[in-house]
Amino acid sequence: MSLFGYADDVVEIGTELGLKDAVFTGHSVSSMIGVLAARKASSMFGKLVLVGPSARYIDDEGYVGGFSAKQIEELFQFLEANHMGWSTQMAPMIMGNPDRPELGQELTNSFCRTDPEIAKAFARVTFTSDNRKDLAGVAVATLVLQRSQDIIASQEVGEFVNRSIPNSRMIVLKATGHCPNLSAPEEVIAAMRTFVA
Repeated sequence: MSLFGYADDVVEIGTELGLKDAVFTGHSVSSMIGVLAARKASSMFGKLVLVGPSARYIDDEGYVGGFSAKQIEELFQFLEANHMGWSTQMAPMIMGNPDRPELGQELTNSFCRTDPEIAKAFARVTFTSDNRKDLAGVAVATLVLQRSQDIIASQEVGEFVNRSIPNSRMIVLKATGHCPNLSAPEEVIAAMRTFVA
């Protein structure tokens, strides 16, 4: 299982649209899809903006992804047994910002609308993928947008991605949680403007 099929879809869409020197913005796992797409079709992309990226979620020797293999397997088991319960419990944790419960509810609703079979398959691809070796081959300027408190993609993970991409820089946002595009859109947009201007 890998993210290459999703990257192929991005390239196919970009080819159909005739994109050249485009700015790809990816959040979470979509960041790695953008990395793979940019490697496959570098002339299509001029810049990458990676919001909360992780090249690998599972800890490895000399690498902290944030989760043990056992924790990821337990996550899959929970998702398999009770998609709605998983969504209700996990979404607020992923969102962070407990002082703004409406954000957690918005993400919960989004998760609950997803077809459970698609959610299970995509979760397995997401959390078992390892794209660490793909980062060095990114030839376009890249911006990593990181939060200081993110249970899915820690600052250490963001720093790894930033260090591994040759022409990359990182901005640590004041926003917390894994979805700053929902919790602090103005800050995300402002950071992106400094990069794409």
